[in-house]
Formats: sequence, C-alpha cells, structure tokens
Amino acid sequence: MWKKISLGAGILLVCLYALFQVGYYATSIPQFCGSCHEVNKYVSSWQTSAHKNINCLKCHQPAGELGKFQAKARGLNYVFQHFSGNYTIPTRASIFEQNCLQCHLGDNKAYPNAVKLENTSKVNHYNTIKKSESCLDCHRETGHALDIYLTPDLKGAKQLGG
Repeated sequence: MWKKISLGAGILLVCLYALFQVGYYATSIPQFCGSCHEVNKYVSSWQTSAHKNINCLKCHQPAGELGKFQAKARGLNYVFQHFSGNYTIPTRASIFEQNCLQCHLGDNKAYPNAVKLENTSKVNHYNTIKKSESCLDCHRETGHALDIYLTPDLKGAKQLGG
C-alpha cells in the first residue's frame, strides 16, 4: 500500500513540476511581460538596450530553481494587481545583481561574449563589489533606457529618487 502511495505521490510531483516548467517558460518571454500596460514601455525600451538578447528573468529573478518559484509568485502578485487595478506607478522591479556578476565575471557559460569586468579600465569593479556597492549606481539604464526612477513620463507619478 505504501509503495503505491509513494509511487503516486512521486508521479504527481513530477507532473506538477513539469506543468510548472511549461507555465514558467510560457510566461517568461518579454512579450508576455509587456502584455500589461504598466510594463509595456520598459519592454519597448529593453528592445533597444545592450541586453536586448537577454530574457527578462535573467535580471529580474534570483538564480536557480527556487528563484523561478520566487519570480513566478511575484509575477502572480503583479497579475492580481493589474486586474484589480490596485497598483502604483512607479513600482519597484527586482534586479538581482548576482546575475550581473555571474555574466560579467565570466561564470555564465551561456553568455561567453559578455563584457568581462577585468577588461574595463576606468573603474575598479572589484573594489566596487568589495564595498557592496550596487551595479545600478552607475549602470541603471543598462537594461532599459527608460528608467522608472529617472523618466518623468509616468502618468504624473512623482519620481522616487535619481
């Protein structure tokens, strides 16, 4: 009896995980993200950026499988806010700087042509990392030329910084 229950639970978990993965990939493309009017300007801006060939979630989710769950839980919250009309612009999009470092230190083999930090000459990026300073202090517009904190065209919303 226990073997059947264990086998059934295992099959159920594998099926649920496979279903999650299908849903994850279907909702992780820029066109899906841009289908909400709150984000559409940022997707358009991203299309002309240096990172235009990098999927949204490479910057906007923590690395790893649990990062996928965290990002989709956050995204589900955004969907509820969108359909309820209960959102505020500007909203804060999470950016996970460990992902910046993973590519630009050369650790992410999927992006072998990413500019490496050791090849820059104007700034000692290693000191910046040691001081726990943010990549975004200098590179805020790297992913989007239109920045939610710097661009005044946001339905009259007050700017929060920058």
